[in-house]
Amino acid sequence: MVYRILSLDGGGIRGLITIIFMERLLERYPNWLEDVDLFAGTSTGGILSLGLASGLTPAELKQMYLKHGAEIFADSLWDDVKDLGRLAGAEYSSDNLKHIAQEIFTDRTLGDLKQRVVVPVFDLDNEAEVAKSRSWKPKIFHNFPGPDSDGDQPLWKVAFYTSLAPTYFPPSEGYIDGGVFANSPSMIALGQTRDQRSSKPNPPLEEIRLLSLGTGRSLSFIDKPDPDWGDW
Repeated sequence: MVYRILSLDGGGIRGLITIIFMERLLERYPNWLEDVDLFAGTSTGGILSLGLASGLTPAELKQMYLKHGAEIFADSLWDDVKDLGRLAGAEYSSDNLKHIAQEIFTDRTLGDLKQRVVVPVFDLDNEAEVAKSRSWKPKIFHNFPGPDSDGDQPLWKVAFYTSLAPTYFPPSEGYIDGGVFANSPSMIALGQTRDQRSSKPNPPLEEIRLLSLGTGRSLSFIDKPDPDWGDW
C-alpha cells in the first residue's frame, strides 16, 4: 500500500508558485490531494500544508495569498524609525500575520485534522532546568499519535510560528521560522514516518512516495561581463 507525502518548502509570497504548480497537477489528476497521507510544510509551506489538511483548495489558498500577501508584509515609517533600518529589530510587525492566521484557521487544532501534518519551527530556548543544558533546538509540530503529539495545538499558532522569519518578524513565545534549519521539510517528514514511538505502524520505506515542491531559487552568483575600457 502506497504512503504519499507532500512536502512544501518555505519562500514567503513565492508560495504562490507552489499553489500554481498544485493547480496544474489538479488539472491532470483531480483527486491527487485527497490521496495525500502526510502534509509537510515550512514557513509559507507550513501555512499551505495546514490549509490543505484543513480542506482548503489551492484556488482558495491562492485567493488568500493575493488578498493578504501585501498586508502580511506591510510596514510603516514608524516601524522603520523604531527598527533603525532593521539594525535594532525586525523589519515587519507580526500582528497582521497573526490576525490572518487566526481568521483562516479559527479555533481548530492539529488534532482536528484527518490527514497527518508535520510543520518544523525553531525553539530559541529549551528551558532546561540546568543552565549548561539550555540551548536552542528544532521543534516539530505534528499530529501523529504518540507521547509527543501536538494534537492540542491551535492551527493558527503553528502556522504563525513557522512563518516568523528572523529579521523580518520578531519571535513569538520563543519560536521562529522553521526555515532556519529545514526550509525543505521533506527529510523531516520522512523521518517522522520512521519514528517508532508512534502508536500506529510505520509504513515500509519502499512503500513511501514523496513529492517535494519548492518556490524557486535565488541566484548564487552574478555573472561579471568583460569591462568596457573604451577606445584606445
